[in-house]
Amino acid sequence: MNQNWRIFLARIAPPGAILGFSAAEFAVEVAINLRYCLNLVQPTPECFDLAELVLLRAQNYGEARMGDKSLLFAEAEDALAQATRLLELELEYCSRGNLKETCEQAA
Repeated sequence: MNQNWRIFLARIAPPGAILGFSAAEFAVEVAINLRYCLNLVQPTPECFDLAELVLLRAQNYGEARMGDKSLLFAEAEDALAQATRLLELELEYCSRGNLKETCEQAA
């Protein structure tokens, strides 16, 4: 089962304590990695919806981090992690479907 999408999904995780964090750069990086994830599976409509949710949560995270509000920052980080986990489950489902179709085509 091809799970290369996991490499790109892992890159969505917020960076640690770094100087010079840019909310815009983080959102662009998340968007690029989401695109790679979706290109490696046969995405369902749910995949697209969850990818949009992850991108929205990443934007919220970036804004909260730049806003220097620790409570909002922690909530935004948790929301991003939850959305990413939901997307991971859907991508897992999509990658299984992709494998099934590949096997059917080979037969």
